[in-house]
Amino acid sequence: MPAYRVSWTQPATATVEISIELDELARWAIASNMIHTLVDGAGEPPTATALQHTLEVNPHLRDALLRLMAIAQG
Repeated sequence: MPAYRVSWTQPATATVEISIELDELARWAIASNMIHTLVDGAGEPPTATALQHTLEVNPHLRDALLRLMAIAQG
C-alpha cells in the first residue's frame, strides 16, 4: 500500500502575560540587538531613553518586542 505525506500550516494563538517596565524592555531589546535606528545611513542601536519613549507611544512596536521577548524566553 502506498504511503502519502501531507503537511499544512495551521494558525495558532498564543497568549502570555509579561510584567515588565518599559525601560527594562527597551534595555533588553537593545542588548538583544533586536532594534536599530538609521543614523547617517547606518544602523545603530537607539538610546534606552529614546526607545522607551517610542514604546510608550507606539503600541505596535511595544507588542512586537513583547512577542519577541516571550519567544526568546521560551
